[in-house]
Amino acid sequence: MISLRRLSIQTKWEFSLNARNFEQALLIVVIPVLILFILTNTTIIGGQNSPIPLGFATVVTVSTFAAGFTSLAIATAFERRSDTLVFLGTTSLTRVEVVLAKSAGSFLLALLAGTFTLVAALLLGWIPSPSAVLIPISIALGVFSVSGFAYLLAGTVRAEAVLAIANAVFVCVLLFGGVLYTFSTEITQVLEFFPPLALKHVMEASVATSGSADASILMAVLVLFGWGVVGHVLASRFFKWR
Repeated sequence: MISLRRLSIQTKWEFSLNARNFEQALLIVVIPVLILFILTNTTIIGGQNSPIPLGFATVVTVSTFAAGFTSLAIATAFERRSDTLVFLGTTSLTRVEVVLAKSAGSFLLALLAGTFTLVAALLLGWIPSPSAVLIPISIALGVFSVSGFAYLLAGTVRAEAVLAIANAVFVCVLLFGGVLYTFSTEITQVLEFFPPLALKHVMEASVATSGSADASILMAVLVLFGWGVVGHVLASRFFKWR
């Protein structure tokens, strides 16, 4: 049975361990805020500057992917290599609690990054709409959609390779995932079935002034949920604790 006390203590530990890591701060706070400034004040990306809500949605998508996949995969891989995961198995924590704590810690990390980005957006002059209260839910869904694949990668590949692969995937998402750059209609229709662009659509709906959800947003939610289920099922099947 899952103990909420053990889970909360381990979640706090996972979050604090990553939050005070300089590389993690660079990945999920500094880079996203810098991207927000570039998107909204320059024409470097895409040939034109973006409205602040759109830029905010883009940046939170980036930081959520970084926390839910890249950071989680790298941290878990090196804990696996050092037998930290095996040590946790000798405590009163169950394996399910370990995984849930790591995922919850990644969510809090993404939420922290989103908070920094929100402050930056407010300083740039953005006035959030009431639908902005859905942003934490969107972040949680985004983390769920990719964290299973973070565990799958971390639990099947050597830590050094995970470091390279996770960072390479992050760069590919930025360049080719449809998050920062717009592609042709045909390519975009394909990318909408992958978590990065689907998450961006959900984030855009969360900051929209109308607050309405059309069929495309509901499809994006289903895409994120579907990838999350597949990723966690595969991770539960192939993840190796040492």
